[in-house]
Amino acid sequence: MKKILFATFFISLTINIFAQKVKKLKGKVTEQLEDTHTVGEFKETLLRKAQIMALADAFGTNLSSASDLTLNNAAMELQSLNTSTVKGEWIKTEYVEYTWHLAVENEKQVIYLECNVEGKGRAIDTPELNFKASTLNCSTPKCETTMFKEMSHFYTYFQSPKNGFISIYMRENDKVYRLFPYSTMHSDASKPYAVNADQEYIFFDPKKAENFEGISSRQVDELVLSTMGPKRIFNRLYVIYCPTEYDKPILKTEEGGIKTISPEDFQEWLALQKTNKKGFQEKVIYFSIEK
Repeated sequence: MKKILFATFFISLTINIFAQKVKKLKGKVTEQLEDTHTVGEFKETLLRKAQIMALADAFGTNLSSASDLTLNNAAMELQSLNTSTVKGEWIKTEYVEYTWHLAVENEKQVIYLECNVEGKGRAIDTPELNFKASTLNCSTPKCETTMFKEMSHFYTYFQSPKNGFISIYMRENDKVYRLFPYSTMHSDASKPYAVNADQEYIFFDPKKAENFEGISSRQVDELVLSTMGPKRIFNRLYVIYCPTEYDKPILKTEEGGIKTISPEDFQEWLALQKTNKKGFQEKVIYFSIEK
């Protein structure tokens, strides 16, 4: 058993990722910068909205009226649109441009940010499995949260309706860390892990190791979160599931045995799996850490 300290956001997006024809897409969103956002957080949110709007324009939605397509800064509305209503999925980002605009409204200066994105996407032609995945600050499902405090323990909950294979990654700045399979699992054990239909899994808790076939409590990596200085930081977790086995990416071994990959190589790997593996899905969970 090993404890790993991460210097380490809010919108949870489950994406079904098998489809046929790839199309070139363009999207644009302009919104006012609010005091509640950091610039980096605002850019990330705006980029996702632009991608979703591009997908909706190209492939349509399941919404009953065009007015329902309105997006604002409410994360739940963004989540609902992406997971439940857009009939396409974003494959690759090829170009992003941000433009700041100043305006005077009610005798006050207001700042707007425009995001233009170009990339590739495709229609979804198989239904989602809608597996469950969430981040926790204790080792029971009732502790679901996306807002963590300094030195909080970090756990992940997972359940799927079918047998399949799972791996978990976390992006932190310029690296993507593979959190599961655990750092002490080698050779065949380091491949995506086989999970059983309907079984509930809690990752990163050695006391739950008995629920994992072939994994002992000593192999479980315990995760503790820290900002390492800043008042608040944001990260993202990738829970990756497929009903059939899939290849892992090429990983680099860091000090302590943890495996990493660059964000660019990770996105290329995801795009390849989306192309080749029917039923391959990811759930991206944004979470914050605050002192």
